[in-house]
Amino acid sequence: MDDKIQKRDLISELLDELLFKILSLLPSKDAVAMSVLSKRWQSLCKEIKTFRYDGEVRCGIAIAVSKFTQFISRRSRLEVLQLKLNPCYEKSIVKRLVNNAVSRSLRELRIEMVYNSFDLPESLFSCPQLETLILEKLSLVDVPANADLACLKHLHLLSVRFSCDESVKTLLSICPRLEELVVRRSSYTNVKIFSINVPTLRSLSIDNSSGKSRPKGIHGFVINAPSLRYFSIRDSFSNYLRFRNMPKLAKSTVNVVCNII
Repeated sequence: MDDKIQKRDLISELLDELLFKILSLLPSKDAVAMSVLSKRWQSLCKEIKTFRYDGEVRCGIAIAVSKFTQFISRRSRLEVLQLKLNPCYEKSIVKRLVNNAVSRSLRELRIEMVYNSFDLPESLFSCPQLETLILEKLSLVDVPANADLACLKHLHLLSVRFSCDESVKTLLSICPRLEELVVRRSSYTNVKIFSINVPTLRSLSIDNSSGKSRPKGIHGFVINAPSLRYFSIRDSFSNYLRFRNMPKLAKSTVNVVCNII
């Protein structure tokens, strides 16, 4: 009897849903590399609508981002884009990448940029499908005067540096349907009074607990959220807190060490 080991493509025998889940969880460059394993992976890779780029400090950064931008431009649809960048990236390349994503029905964008001043493309502020925007460790230049994030429901501002107090108000004012706001404040934020006046807001989470010393002068939060139902705040550095107009509040977690002046 001739004992021959039969080769089987076990990967292609997995359910499409499982394969798609695996690919969606991988960084985009790895997902594309996995497509060579089988024909089934190749076809599923074409259906991926979530892309992650985790940039590392290395030579050839411009080339790597340009290739990723070209890859995105060949997609007919893109729903989620997550970018982790460092200050070495050229702003023009990042803008082109975001512009390509916006033109492909982008619904969620996350940018972590390690405190580099970055002027988000104007196309982003008029993106009709955008529902989630997560900004982390970047310096945000003022939003355009004609900006309108009409469908944005989820906004995370994680150690984001603003030009002034007024720029926070401007950003929130262009989000008429905002339901969830997450704020992680740091000494880099450059805001004295963080004003949150959002009639549609249902969930608010604030973390102002990182740092070594209290800022000078008056600093804190003013919150006016008549639709708010869930509120969480952890604050060790504010000396001015004003919460008002929360008639629908159902659950709150307050952990505050406030040096009132």
